[in-house]
Amino acid sequence: MHTTVVDHLRRVEVFSGLNDQELLQVAATCKARRLGAGEVVFREGDEGDDMMVILEGCVRVTITTRLPDGTITPNTINMLYAGQSFGEMVLLGGATRSATVSCVDPCTLLVIKEHDFAELCERNPRIGYRVMRNLASDLVYKLRSSNLLLRGNIRWQHDELGRRH
Repeated sequence: MHTTVVDHLRRVEVFSGLNDQELLQVAATCKARRLGAGEVVFREGDEGDDMMVILEGCVRVTITTRLPDGTITPNTINMLYAGQSFGEMVLLGGATRSATVSCVDPCTLLVIKEHDFAELCERNPRIGYRVMRNLASDLVYKLRSSNLLLRGNIRWQHDELGRRH
């Protein structure tokens, strides 16, 4: 099974730059999880200690937003497919989940526990270095994209006296 898992991990951006021997070590930490269409992988605000790689299927990533009228609604921010990962932020120190992820199709996920990954990185610091570098690069891209989006959408708010703030 590990060689098949290595083939999938090779396509995952967060593991870019790892050689087959290193990917085999990562594969040894993975556990498979199967979920049906419509099942929730985790919810925004949940505590989490694992990241996931999609082997089969598609997941929807949603965040809760408040509309101008005060209504709270879920908004889809991404759809992820086989070869993509989610929940990687847990590798940077855990925290609460920033979005809800649910299965659109029946899914097979590879689950990597933060604790298991941290132990692997202690044994092989090069794996930790490559993954952290890839995560940092991805976060920089997302931060820049968000900043550009916000700059285009920010509107100066006026109070009842017409003052900008």
